[in-house]
Amino acid sequence: MKCTNKYKIIAIIVIMASLLCGCGNKSQLWMPFSDYTKTARSTIGRTFTFEHATYDNRYPGFADDLCVFSGNVSNPSFSQAEGSAALLIDSGNDTALYAQNAFEQRYPASITKIMTAYVACKYLSPDSVITCTASVETIDVSGAILLGLKEGDYFTLDQALHLCLLSSYNDVAVAIAEAVSGNVEDFAKLMNDEALKLGCTGTNFVNPSGLPDENHYTTAYDLYLIFNEAINNPLLMEVIQCNDYSTVIHSKNGSEKQVSSRNTNQYFIGNFSAPAGITIVGGKTGTTTDAGHCLIILVRNTDSRPYIALVLGAPTTEGLYNEMSEMLKLCEVSSN
Repeated sequence: MKCTNKYKIIAIIVIMASLLCGCGNKSQLWMPFSDYTKTARSTIGRTFTFEHATYDNRYPGFADDLCVFSGNVSNPSFSQAEGSAALLIDSGNDTALYAQNAFEQRYPASITKIMTAYVACKYLSPDSVITCTASVETIDVSGAILLGLKEGDYFTLDQALHLCLLSSYNDVAVAIAEAVSGNVEDFAKLMNDEALKLGCTGTNFVNPSGLPDENHYTTAYDLYLIFNEAINNPLLMEVIQCNDYSTVIHSKNGSEKQVSSRNTNQYFIGNFSAPAGITIVGGKTGTTTDAGHCLIILVRNTDSRPYIALVLGAPTTEGLYNEMSEMLKLCEVSSN
């Protein structure tokens, strides 16, 4: 993301001034925009007043390579399911082809792990060794996907990212968090700090996995900002494009454990097909009872033009992929 040092300093000053003046509500932080209208938006059990900008009123430098818009962006060629949030960004010219409920705070489920991976790559090298603490054995959330790590197991960040992003192992996410920050709580604070640097003002993370918590939420637009930045990392781009992954990790006594991971993206598995002319590059899924069925992906059309597409809160797996596929048809239309 392009950002001169001058404007980084200005943005930081604006944020610090807001916080020092008692503006603790993230809806009052003014990044990456510079001209605002106040809009009441329904969120998870609450109503917040959000301040947002029209497309052309952005901090110069900070948001030059981002899609910035306000409100919903309709398209006569597509109608989404009631209740979900959806967003389709043409990354070639930073415009929204479609947006519905993009600024509503919602539970992101395991799409959270994109942020976990992004932060980990900022603070650790791919060959950094991660050694598990007893915390990886204490996840007791019903239905949580686990690799079955034990205290003392160790592996590299590169291995961890493949295991975390493909099969979405929640104990691996905890191991990553503790390797970076020492504990999950401090890592969540770091996630929020890094998210705010990206302009995410409707987000609050409390864990690295996306397991249910009423205080763990984000918006479709904020996830676009996070994903848009994360895919600039070559390692993360490589990981999200994998179908399957197998590796060997080690226990504390040095013995080897053969482990594997498979991409949960149903397009990759072959259970659903993208529209003709659309190539699914990669992304991340997420599903919990409260979050519904969620998916963020990078795709390319026949002209190799990149798009970021996101659906949050679909009621079923079939509904998620049908809705996503219908929305992706707009990619070919936009290039004609």
